[in-house]
Amino acid sequence: MSVLAHIGRAIEKKLITAVVRAGEGRKLLESLAEAQGVLSVSHHHARGVGARRVRANQQLFSEKDVLLLLVEADHADALFSRVFKEANIGEPSVGMIFMESVLRGHPMMPLTGADW
Repeated sequence: MSVLAHIGRAIEKKLITAVVRAGEGRKLLESLAEAQGVLSVSHHHARGVGARRVRANQQLFSEKDVLLLLVEADHADALFSRVFKEANIGEPSVGMIFMESVLRGHPMMPLTGADW
């Protein structure tokens, strides 16, 4: 058993994953952190998720932010819609979003006192 607070099987959960424009992940994280039904939220920056473009002696890669949102199943559809709207995912080439069921999870918490 981990020292992190455990989110067991008693709560039905879903994981919403959104790939959004670079710089949008942090805004979404702050917007959704205290939303009803959110159990855990995290984001990270990703590079190279799109097609590689080559200019004269230069390679350019797409950069995106990835938002991971662990939510109670009862609130999943509303939170999915909220992320879709706030990130403007309906516009061409902005990003993508998907949702899946999960059995259990751990909330993302900062490690205080880490020396690395």
